[in-house]
Amino acid sequence: MDLYACSMCGHIYDSVKGEPKVFNKLLCDSGKFPCDASTASITPYVKAGTDFTALPEDWKCPVCGYPKKYYRKITPEPLKAIRTIA
Repeated sequence: MDLYACSMCGHIYDSVKGEPKVFNKLLCDSGKFPCDASTASITPYVKAGTDFTALPEDWKCPVCGYPKKYYRKITPEPLKAIRTIA
């Protein structure tokens, strides 16, 4: 399964784990994030094993509230697995 990262806040979506968190409405109320507080708490939990492509288009990052389109697939670095020196 693939990993996806939010390009705004760095949140990682792992389809193996799903997403146990829902976007916190308090962040919208602070005025620091561009979101609609009335719909912030509607974003559902995501069951483990749900592929990122299966998430609805209106799904939002549970950390910053940005839409799904801000996520990018994380591609593993091929040489990292064989490196012996960090």
